[in-house]
Amino acid sequence: MAGEGRFVPVADGIESEGGPGLFWYARRDFADFVLHVEWRNYAASDNSGVFIRTPALDADWRPAIEQGYEIQIDDRGFDPETKRTGSALHMSGAVYRLAPASAFASYPVGAWNSFHIMAHGPEISVVLNGTQTARLTRDIGRRRSGHIALQCHHPGSRVRFRRLRIELL
Repeated sequence: MAGEGRFVPVADGIESEGGPGLFWYARRDFADFVLHVEWRNYAASDNSGVFIRTPALDADWRPAIEQGYEIQIDDRGFDPETKRTGSALHMSGAVYRLAPASAFASYPVGAWNSFHIMAHGPEISVVLNGTQTARLTRDIGRRRSGHIALQCHHPGSRVRFRRLRIELL
């Protein structure tokens, strides 16, 4: 765990609490893959993300934001710079600030959602509940391999994760 937040085991997965921080898989990094993740939120204001291709982390989680990629979980699409909701670059299914969500594809609050995240070379594509929501096709100079992490965003935000699996390409 990098940062202040933590994940707690629950009957059907793990759940974020506190924050901010990242729970990252330290045993190895991944280059080209498809990652399957199920998640659910409990309130419209819950915020989280699935990070891919991040560097190894210590207590500081910020290098993951600067060097990796975040697949956003925030059904409001809250833009922290403008303090407004509805931003496609900050909506569930977006590659945070890099590739906007082209559709709102989340199920209602409390229901399980499914991400299929494909990373191959410079391309990253996101499918949320069977709908392609984002696709980054240009090389932006970031890492092409790294670790996978789950985000604790802020105190009071709870997002539950289950059934994580990765298929190497």
